[in-house]
Amino acid sequence: MISALLISALLAATPCGEPGFATCFDAWQGLELGGGVLINPSGVTGAGTAALRFRGERESRTKAESTWFTLHRLGATELRPLDGKFAISVLGYSGLFRRHVREGVLLLPITPPVRIPFPLDISLMTDALRYERRSAEGTDFSLEPIRLSLLFDPLRASTSRFHLALGVTGAWKFAQQSGVITHQLTPFTAATLFFDFESDDGLWLARGVLSGGYSFIAPDTTLSLHARGEVELSRVLIALNDQPISFFLRGTGTFHDAGPRSTSEWSAQAGLQLRLFSRR
Repeated sequence: MISALLISALLAATPCGEPGFATCFDAWQGLELGGGVLINPSGVTGAGTAALRFRGERESRTKAESTWFTLHRLGATELRPLDGKFAISVLGYSGLFRRHVREGVLLLPITPPVRIPFPLDISLMTDALRYERRSAEGTDFSLEPIRLSLLFDPLRASTSRFHLALGVTGAWKFAQQSGVITHQLTPFTAATLFFDFESDDGLWLARGVLSGGYSFIAPDTTLSLHARGEVELSRVLIALNDQPISFFLRGTGTFHDAGPRSTSEWSAQAGLQLRLFSRR
């Protein structure tokens, strides 16, 4: 058994013909299944996660010398114990769309036109249909139909394996609390920091999203501060038939933004992830 695992690890490190990429799998892409130990103020429990990830890259059809990089995540689900029952979170879709221009310029429409160097890439990040429920709170739930972030990348990386961006976020979320529906509207009054770094060999990954700002709560139009964040670091340990198994560390936190009652929470998690259908 040990010999078979060692052979699989060696095969996983065999070059696949792409310069600078030493593995035969894409560490982002595939059906991701994970589980591990979770620590929060309630104690030590376990958690399970699942998601489908894929990425894209293509030359722009409307502007020469520019490339679109995209990252997609479907059906991201987390299930964990909470207060003797369970908590579930489902994100229907998450996508990042970044256009990298080799020589960015800002064109001023005057006579004659003036071209000014524009050293930023522009990205659009969107989350759709984020559902949260805690069984200890009965039938209460929250649903965030849409969250949009307009991001600016000052480093202008020419690959999808490196992305650091900062921008503004707008969102709409509603929740049922004891039979009463409340709405939380964020009219681009939140700031978001996003990063996604991958090593050239595909073995190390670090990513995170930090977002916070003011929202209006209807029907009483209260203005309140909300924040959420998640950071993750993972390392591929071994690959079985080009399906990588990774060890990960993940931290999450919210300030008045968790679940239908907009509570503040934090957790730290460590575990293993298996990514299927990720062969390059």
